[in-house]
Amino acid sequence: MQKRPMNPNPGPSKASGSMPKANPNPPGHLPQAANAMQRKIAPKPMVTAADRQQAKEQRRAATATGYHKPPIIPGVPDAARTPGAASATPPPATPPPAASAAAASAAAGAAGTALSENLEAQISQFNALQDQIMLTPVNDDLEDIATAINALPANIENIRARGYVFKSFLERKVETLNKQWTELRPQVQAAVQTQTAQLRLDANQVQAALNRRQLATAPLASLEGKVSAALRNLQGMYDTLDNNVNQTQQQIDDISWTLQQVELASFGFLATEAAVEAVPANWKKPGDKDGVEGVLILTDQRLLFEQKEEVATKKVLFITTAKQKVQALQWAVPISQIDKATGSNRGLMGKDDFLTLTLAESSGLVGPEGQALYDDMGRPLRTTEIHLKGEDGEAWQGFVGRVKSGEIAKERTTPVDTAAAETVANAPTKCPNCGATITQTILRGQTELTCEFCGSVIRL
Repeated sequence: MQKRPMNPNPGPSKASGSMPKANPNPPGHLPQAANAMQRKIAPKPMVTAADRQQAKEQRRAATATGYHKPPIIPGVPDAARTPGAASATPPPATPPPAASAAAASAAAGAAGTALSENLEAQISQFNALQDQIMLTPVNDDLEDIATAINALPANIENIRARGYVFKSFLERKVETLNKQWTELRPQVQAAVQTQTAQLRLDANQVQAALNRRQLATAPLASLEGKVSAALRNLQGMYDTLDNNVNQTQQQIDDISWTLQQVELASFGFLATEAAVEAVPANWKKPGDKDGVEGVLILTDQRLLFEQKEEVATKKVLFITTAKQKVQALQWAVPISQIDKATGSNRGLMGKDDFLTLTLAESSGLVGPEGQALYDDMGRPLRTTEIHLKGEDGEAWQGFVGRVKSGEIAKERTTPVDTAAAETVANAPTKCPNCGATITQTILRGQTELTCEFCGSVIRL
């Protein structure tokens, strides 16, 4: 499913004081430092999967509606539409009286007008078929596929330069698609030439009849049917590959959207933290019947929810008269503290996707300042729900599970920073000041932590 930015702008300037700003190093909470994910590398313009699909649908809709069979205007018998039809009807036994002659003359004039109008309609119908006879829509499709495949390497390079290190299979997919296209395109082009030659023979017959000012009702209908069949058969040769190209571009589009959320985030990330996925979502915050609109972001170490919405600042008789854009981190939880992430479908016909998080017994959601968050009963918030906007809850259950299990590391294009990993492995287990056992989760890239017992800052 395609992700679209809810609001590509970061909102009001943080310098103006109109937007809450998370403390980058809140007391009792892990520090947050900007990393490569938030480097200001402008994304290169891309033709998205949605753009390509829309253009493809428009081409095929134009093919379907670019020509049509005009209604036959009454007054011209079928027999009268062929050469010699007039002589095929025996003459009356006796000359008609004057009144009958006038009526016959009028009828003949009407029939002649109808014949002329039907002929002009068929000429227009035949002219509208010309691009289809030459199979121009297929050639346009082939050019579009070639352009899209050629653009994929640069599009992948773009997301890599912006800091995305997962889905290493993308490069292999592009190589495979390019190989398949190299083999398939000549086959389709040869079939196009063969089909075009056959269609031109039929078209020449229709054109010859129309040039003689004869109706070509049956041959024209036959030609239309053959054109439609040729288009369907040829499109069937490459539609599977085209769909795979678009599916690959859609994956890149989703990654680009995820990176946009990271780059525009109101908070920092750990030095070696890497984004995995992001999705527009509504967090069902306890005590808030409408929930909080924003973005759910999954990295290789944490799951975070950032609020991004307009909130009412003034109401008159329950009607909102003023709004303010708010962008702020609501909570972040280490993946290791998530006991279970469960996707589900709710609502009418199961159209609403949800992700339910259950944290470990000793854990609970904490806000950006390190403060504990509580449920409606005043208990630490260990279970919370997020309504995903446009993505599958079970898919996100899988995303979180793969990060938690470490399976996601197999998709990395660059290895984890060794020094950062060793820092975590060699982190102290007791506070050097008060001797208490350190229970906090230490994340890669973290440079310090605060002892929850004595408040001492421990450098890592």
